Amino acid sequence: MDEENKNIAETIFENAPKPITLFEDKESQFRKVVVPNGWEVQDCNDEKLLAKPRRKKAAVELIDTDSFIGYVKRHGSSTSCTIWADIDYSEGKAKFRSIINDHGEKEDEQAWRDHVARYTPQFSQEYRCWIRKNGSVMSQVDFAEFIDNNQADIASPEGYPSSAEMLNMALNFEAKQDYRFKSSVRLQNGGVNMTFIQDDDKGTIEQMKVFDKFAIGIPVYFGGDAYQINARLRYRHREGKVEFWYELVRPDLVMKAATDTIIERIKAECGQPFFFGNPFAA
Repeated sequence: MDEENKNIAETIFENAPKPITLFEDKESQFRKVVVPNGWEVQDCNDEKLLAKPRRKKAAVELIDTDSFIGYVKRHGSSTSCTIWADIDYSEGKAKFRSIINDHGEKEDEQAWRDHVARYTPQFSQEYRCWIRKNGSVMSQVDFAEFIDNNQADIASPEGYPSSAEMLNMALNFEAKQDYRFKSSVRLQNGGVNMTFIQDDDKGTIEQMKVFDKFAIGIPVYFGGDAYQINARLRYRHREGKVEFWYELVRPDLVMKAATDTIIERIKAECGQPFFFGNPFAA
């Protein structure tokens, strides 16, 4: 019976339509063939049955600089590993990628480029907070609450108000939110005197000192060093009400300084070729 089945199988195989090879390159193991109508092409990969994979491949996400450096040093070599920085400071974006099995320098050192480690530095909560409110118009009450909640971030270098002065100013504005705005005079020390008149007592004049600039000292990235970011304080009066907003001065340059610190550390501790750009651009 077995012999009979064997003969039937051989007969079917001999008479069945067969693929025709149009081109074959034995060196690269590349072939182009024509298969009969109705045939399906399937890839059969039994690598999962082996004791271990034929080669390393992975796509990992790291959440801090130490982990990224540690992974690259663990798996990357000095000849087949590259590191890439894809950065847009104006958009506030920075991410790093390491291709563990990248192409080598020589023509015959091609590689699969499918073992990749990614790292996107996490912005600190303080940086997110100040960037989110940058340029946003706030009422007197909202501005006072914002300064109160974030007064620990306010720095006081020479020529800039302290956190206590900023908070006192914010609280005073909150207390006088029902006063009518009259005039303002720029002071020599950089502040502004704003005059308010109470509606029910025209003879009552209240003056408050408003700083037209201040500074914050916050880390750009979580766990990183703090950087000074200067800000311009803006205001406008409308129908007896005063609104405030601030404008951070070139936060992109502060982000660049913080990112440069990460870049220099990666370069120094990893030692692989470093490039700026997208390694998988279309």
